[in-house]
Amino acid sequence: MGRDITTGELVCGTCGADSVIHIDLTLADGTAVSFNSCHQCETRWWNRDGEDLTLDAVLDLARRPNDS
Repeated sequence: MGRDITTGELVCGTCGADSVIHIDLTLADGTAVSFNSCHQCETRWWNRDGEDLTLDAVLDLARRPNDS
């Protein structure tokens, strides 16, 4: 699983703080997802291709068998 971490480029939709960490992850099957976490209010969210994902959806993607 690969990852790329950035900070300071996002604003939290819950509290408006700009202290958000953004981590791009590539799951074992090649699916790219992003994890975001606000340091101010501790809101966390995931997305894939610009669409929000629930944690359960991310876990389902991570469990998907690798077709390779």
